[in-house]
Amino acid sequence: MRARRFAMLVSVVVAVLAIVVPRRAAADQSGGHTVAVAVLAFDSEDAEDQADAFTGALRSRIRASQGWSLVETSQSLGMLTAALKCPARPTPECQQRIGDQIKAERYIWGYVAKGPQAGQVSAEVHLYQKGKPDTVIRESYADNLKDQNDDTLRKIAQHVLDRLGGNAVGVVVVRGPSDMNGEVIVDGDKKIAMAGGTARLELAPGSHSVEVVPVNAPATKRNVLVTAGKESVVDVAGAAPAQSPETSSPFPTKKVFGGVALGGGVILGALAVQQFLFWNELQDRGDEYAKTVPEGKSPCDPNTSEHFCNTDKRARTASAIAIGSATVGAIAIGAGVYLLFLSSDATSEKPTTAAKPKTRFVPTFGTQGGGFAVTGTF
Repeated sequence: MRARRFAMLVSVVVAVLAIVVPRRAAADQSGGHTVAVAVLAFDSEDAEDQADAFTGALRSRIRASQGWSLVETSQSLGMLTAALKCPARPTPECQQRIGDQIKAERYIWGYVAKGPQAGQVSAEVHLYQKGKPDTVIRESYADNLKDQNDDTLRKIAQHVLDRLGGNAVGVVVVRGPSDMNGEVIVDGDKKIAMAGGTARLELAPGSHSVEVVPVNAPATKRNVLVTAGKESVVDVAGAAPAQSPETSSPFPTKKVFGGVALGGGVILGALAVQQFLFWNELQDRGDEYAKTVPEGKSPCDPNTSEHFCNTDKRARTASAIAIGSATVGAIAIGAGVYLLFLSSDATSEKPTTAAKPKTRFVPTFGTQGGGFAVTGTF
């Protein structure tokens, strides 16, 4: 604590000297398509190392960017607010005084603090532009990023600069029940965690699709029109509760096989009837042919007549088909009836009635004499 207080005292002294002997901050040469901006060292109460690394990463990305030019300054937000007697979170008037002091019409300033979850820090980044409203964006990342040259931290800093480049952003606040947790999907791609029924998004102006996907609850999708510099609220408090999954009934295997067997049996039965009628017709033809055969001659003698023999063969074939079809068809019909109406699956669907108590004869004794009492349901 003493070391920290001493460091703060030294910072205040240096800031006062900087104000007494002001100097113009050196800036990179700004081209026609670059934005000159200074980066004040970020302030922090509980994450100083992360704040210093984030400041260095931002300055490094601005130097390497084609859309920005860095106004070189070593001053920090804490030094300037203390020297100018401004609150730790400077008011718009103090922001203008800071810009006049460092001779910059644009500068980036902000804070780094631990949270919102364990193992994370959050950077609150402000972009001051003379004559324009303050632009604020927030970025959370792992708290182990303490080196300004770390590739991951540089990517985060570049993402922040990209968002500041389109500084006309709006804020969307998603609100739901306090026990709602999950994630928010923006435009089908960007995902933001939702905890405690709240999520905060910073989006470019225009129409966006916001889908809230709670844990163990159906998703809710809304369209929201984002306006630069304004806050829009998406209320999902009335989202439908989770629906209990419907219990799927098992596939009615027995009924399907029963129906197929019954249908097949009916078809075979019809075939048996048709073949029986055909056999009967052939029998009549054979009798007619037999009458034309001379006495003492064989009906199948080629020299006499082949019609009787051919008709007899066809009749025996029809008889065999009729008997076979009738037998198999009867078995199939019996199996189909059993599977459809008599098996346990079919009978289990019928409402069961309470079993009636059996009729009993109970002997009785008493002062008025003995006897039997009949109990039960009739």
